[in-house]
Amino acid sequence: MREIYSIKSKQTSIHVSGSRIESVRDKDILRTGLRIIEDGFFGVAGTIGEYDMEELESRARKALSAKIEYPYALSSNREEKVDLIKDIFPNNGMIDEIEAVLEYLRANHGDFIFSNKVNLDMVNITLENENNLNLSFSDSAILFSLIFKEKASSNIMDGYIVFQDRKYNKKDFITIADSILNAYRNTVDITEGNYPVVFLSIADSPLKKFMTDLNGRDFGTGSSLFSGKLGQKVFSENLTLFNSMNPDDTCLMPFFDAEGIINNNYRYPLIENGVLRAANTDKKFSALYNLPHTGSAVSDYDGTPQPGFANIKVKECEKTAKELLAGDKGILVYVASGGDFTPDGDFAAPVQLAFLFDGEKLMGRLPELQVTSNLFHMYGNGFRGVSKDEIGPLGGSKAMVIDMEVSKI
Repeated sequence: MREIYSIKSKQTSIHVSGSRIESVRDKDILRTGLRIIEDGFFGVAGTIGEYDMEELESRARKALSAKIEYPYALSSNREEKVDLIKDIFPNNGMIDEIEAVLEYLRANHGDFIFSNKVNLDMVNITLENENNLNLSFSDSAILFSLIFKEKASSNIMDGYIVFQDRKYNKKDFITIADSILNAYRNTVDITEGNYPVVFLSIADSPLKKFMTDLNGRDFGTGSSLFSGKLGQKVFSENLTLFNSMNPDDTCLMPFFDAEGIINNNYRYPLIENGVLRAANTDKKFSALYNLPHTGSAVSDYDGTPQPGFANIKVKECEKTAKELLAGDKGILVYVASGGDFTPDGDFAAPVQLAFLFDGEKLMGRLPELQVTSNLFHMYGNGFRGVSKDEIGPLGGSKAMVIDMEVSKI
């Protein structure tokens, strides 16, 4: 049985140095993996660019000699196409748009130097096999990743303006840039103590423990902090956490996993109203440990599927960020590098850049801080929720608010 996993990606990347465009690079790459599943074994071969199917199949069949077991039924009899491609910069106007915002930054924020890149990406990802599976996903998105450094600073960098979205306009970018840079200039202070700490929810460090310990392999072997807790209420009633491939929750990621599984609404709840429902599994680890199959296989185009987090999503509540703060001063974590969990779930993270936040605007830059807590408190009594409103007009980030201990470094 043959299965073809194909990823076609196009990218225009504008590199910025000294607050000016330094270079523009274009990439257009086709990556194709051919899988052969035969007699309960899995062989795969991959290629970049145009290819000869006979040669690719010959290599995939040779790979069967590695005896990688795969006694699982292939996904079948489903055809689905999602096309989200949009003309983000009409009339090929990307370079002019980026030059215009850099001109604005030079004129209005000349005390900072800006560098790094802005990418425009388009992808088409397909998975097809001889069991009538035909899945296709197309998407486009802009990634702004501008690093800023205050000219008077001795640091290599002081912060960044980062967001990814399927839409863009100059006015919204200026709103974001002004908010961050004006707040950065306004230094403020707090006393140490317990505060509502605001994270921009997706892929921030407090979610890392879920990404590692809800892996089906670790969960099944008993090495996860959550092993043995399936079906138990472990966290706050307010916490529902998905492994999500829903296009509303992420960009440039297909709605199907690497084995062609499609979940209801493209999400699978791993934690539901505080109850641990499942760990991330592919077909192998679901069968091996008798765990719910969550459709969470990840793979390179030329790799073997294994369980993993495609994208983590925490369900929003019915409150805005301002309502979640309920009049308290919030500490919005903006740059936090080096935080981690202990095996028992204790968490500590140095925060290199944080802003005082009232739920609607950034009020000023705080000194370097450290935030500490424990996983079961953070997502138990300390969990206020994820806001229903977005923080800023681009990027889709929402405020995840957690009560934590805050100290100065």
